[in-house]
Amino acid sequence: MIATVVLAAACVVAGSPAVAQPGPVDRPPSALSADPPDPLAAFRPAPPHERTPERYLPSPSPDPWYSSPPEVDPRTAPGTVLATRPVTIPPHNVRNFGRGWQVLVQSSDSHDRPQQIVSTIIEPATPWPGPDPRPLVSFNVTIDSLGLTCMPSHVLPHEFNLELPPFLQILADRGYGLVITDFQGPRAAYAAGRANGRAVLDGIRAARDFVPPGGPGPLFADARVVQVGYSGGGIATGWAAQLQPVYAPELTGVLVGSSVGGVPADYADLVDTMDGNLASGLYRAAVLGLAREYPQLYPLLSDTGDVVAHHLRDACAAANTAGGLAPFPLSTLTDVDPRTDPTVREVLARNRLGRADPAHGADPREVPTGPVQVWHGDATVPIGPGPGSSQGPGDPFIPEWTARRLADEWCVAGADVEYTPVAGEHVLAAYTAVGPALDWVDDRARGVPFTTGCR
Repeated sequence: MIATVVLAAACVVAGSPAVAQPGPVDRPPSALSADPPDPLAAFRPAPPHERTPERYLPSPSPDPWYSSPPEVDPRTAPGTVLATRPVTIPPHNVRNFGRGWQVLVQSSDSHDRPQQIVSTIIEPATPWPGPDPRPLVSFNVTIDSLGLTCMPSHVLPHEFNLELPPFLQILADRGYGLVITDFQGPRAAYAAGRANGRAVLDGIRAARDFVPPGGPGPLFADARVVQVGYSGGGIATGWAAQLQPVYAPELTGVLVGSSVGGVPADYADLVDTMDGNLASGLYRAAVLGLAREYPQLYPLLSDTGDVVAHHLRDACAAANTAGGLAPFPLSTLTDVDPRTDPTVREVLARNRLGRADPAHGADPREVPTGPVQVWHGDATVPIGPGPGSSQGPGDPFIPEWTARRLADEWCVAGADVEYTPVAGEHVLAAYTAVGPALDWVDDRARGVPFTTGCR
């Protein structure tokens, strides 16, 4: 019990939603003999019969598209626009905003079950010089969150976007059409690669079909499409590229580039580098996000794990990052060994990006059809002038060899991939890569031939 309280309290202090504590109240004399409130009630584990998957899902969203979505025929094709509403995004999140809409879109989760997602579509005020139609970029935000109010459709219009590297601003300044999808879906399934990738593809489908109210036709029907994302957004980007030929084959030749940055391709590799250190808050949140798509993980939670999973159910990226200040390993949350438990290993294998393994539910045709750039904070990048300069620190949490292996596996499978090492560790690399990543996106969007890949 003491361990449960300490770990749950540490997670709350690190930034998860605060727990309201009972305050002093005036009670009638007849109530004076009643038992006082239990100050630790919020930190006590639930009895076994209450440990249903719903206990660990995010709290209801203020957005009715999340809290009470419309009834939809489950046979509705993925990518179908179900509802539309205008949106305005303030300049501190997107300058040169222009016009915007949000669309409710039919999609599929990791298990082919229908679900609805939300995408934000932006036509910036910056004109496109042409001569080809304005390209469309799917910008896949580093959501890294477990709560529904952390989704881009809520944050961009209403809060300050903490996606600090200026990818979105630069894309709008360059005049690209933008689609920004809440790819974690209605369960905020952070790190659930298959569902995240499908959502991105359905957001692209919807954006290409979307006709502004009163408009003559779709804004982006003839546009080249490129996608880019980093870290948690890299998960969605990489999986969208890999799933596209099977899940959205009509986008072959339309999705002309995928820029995948800082991607954790194999979560099993990261136990040694992210578990039990400053990265443990994000790793912990990723495992809890996976459990929302694979609820067979929930029975593995210990009493401590039950309390922590419940308290973190609405944590946004900043809270999950700060959770590394409480660097408790996953073994604290379960009574099994996460490294060897067969249930854990199977879920991680089904969400391994790269080589498509039919033994774990993958289709051998899941190979990116368009060019791919894989970029990563790499220790081989010089950080000073001259041949004697020292090398960069590299990414200590998601080692560069995992990104190089991803690029190699895609190349062997027949994709056309370029690996781009950038300076810095996981945070700094998001900034040092802005130039090379967006220049690569720009070339693909403008139809510049891709000649530096492996094919």
